[in-house]
Formats: sequence, C-alpha cells, structure tokens
Amino acid sequence: METPIVTLTTDWGDDGLFVGMAKGMLYQHIAGVRVVDISHRIKKFSISDATFVVQHACTGFPEGTIHIIDVATRPPFLAVKALGQYFLCCDNGLPMMVLGEHIEEAYTLPTKENGVYNFAVLSVLARAAVNIANGVPMEHFAQKATQLQQSSIQRYMRFGEGYAVYVNYIDAYGNAYLGMSYREFEELREGRAFTLTVRDQEVEDISLGYYDQKSTDPRHRLQLTVSATGWLELAVREGSFQQLFGLKVREYVLLRFKARSGR
Repeated sequence: METPIVTLTTDWGDDGLFVGMAKGMLYQHIAGVRVVDISHRIKKFSISDATFVVQHACTGFPEGTIHIIDVATRPPFLAVKALGQYFLCCDNGLPMMVLGEHIEEAYTLPTKENGVYNFAVLSVLARAAVNIANGVPMEHFAQKATQLQQSSIQRYMRFGEGYAVYVNYIDAYGNAYLGMSYREFEELREGRAFTLTVRDQEVEDISLGYYDQKSTDPRHRLQLTVSATGWLELAVREGSFQQLFGLKVREYVLLRFKARSGR
C-alpha cells in the first residue's frame, strides 16, 4: 500500500492523552500514514463489544491495512494476517471470532526486549505496526503462533423447545444486535412462523426497516429487524430498546418456531 492505513479501535475514550500518544508515534515512524479512528468508545474491557465492532467496521478495509485493537489488552500479543490485512491485538478470542478461517498467518509479538509498560500499544502493538508498514516481514520480529485462543462469546443455543438468542452488542441508539444472523435465522426457521419473547412483549414478524407503528406506548413499537451488519436487531422507533427493556449484553431473548400447519 503506497499510503499506509492504520486504524485504532480502543476503550480509551476521547478525552485523554492516549489517542494523541499513539497517533504521534505512528505519524513519526510511518511516512505518509493515514490513521483512522474506528472507535475509542468501546465499553471498558468489553471483548464482546470490541469483537462486534472489529468484525463489522474493520474487515472491509483495503489489503495492507493495519488494525490496532486495544481493549482489555494483556499478553500474549498477536500480529495476525487475514483478508490481506493485519490485526494487532491480544490473544483473547477476538482474532478467532472475527477472522477464523480467514487467518493466513499469526505471530506472537515479543514483550521482554520492548518492555511492556502500562500502555502496551506504544511498547508492543504500535511498534509492530511500524515494522509492518515499513515492509519488515513478521517472522523477523515475532514468533510463529501455534494455537490461538477460541472465543467464549455465546451467540445462541437450544433452550427447551426454542433458542436462547443472546444480546451481543448495543449501539449508541440503544438498539440490541442479537447473536444470530438473518441467514442463520432463516435456515433454522425453514419457512415457519415464529415468536420472539422479550420480557413481557412478543414479536412475530420482521420489519424491513425502522418505522413508527403509531402506538402511543413506546414498548409496543418494539421491532425485530435486520441490521446493516446482517445480524438480527431489536429496536424501538424513536426510542431506546435498552432503556425500555433493560436487556444488557450477554442476556438473552427466547425464540420459538411454530409447528407447520397440518402436523
């Protein structure tokens, strides 16, 4: 890539010194670099939030892009090549959940000679980004990783006669992204009617988009729709699903498919 791109996905917030420190190092050591802020508002220490954001906001960048992910970071640190891009993070399940079978190479980054202080982005991850951007092969500064940690994030599971579908992410509008894609939903559904139970409310159809259902009670404007990411989404028109229903990440809703008529 003639003009390197480095993205930052962190839980640092926007009002501290960390963003400036990281960007300063990247601009100082990578000629012509473009630094893209994906988000610095990931929920503190939330690997599940970071996983969702990286999966849908980072993987579509051009080949050669370098992604630095600093959320709940601790050794071991990784440099992973996948989809023609580089993902610098720690071995906490995120790389396997986001990249899985697309992983081409994975290396464990050194820590002793770099000195891991409280801000590992500068001492480990940004240094790796500088090496990669400057054309240094990963095997020259890191060791081949033999096995990566599997993700522990639960998406959905059988529950009685239905499925417990977990909330995996909540966006800034309070919309809840469920751990089941629309494709998976249709494969399980097999054309059957369904009921999705959320607290004391039930949804029995999928909305094609956000719209007002003309109800005076916001709870009755609950919608099941398909987000731009392809995952099932629970939303309330001109309201916050999270505030109205109180569901948090890793809580679940209950999905049941009805028997086909004639059986």
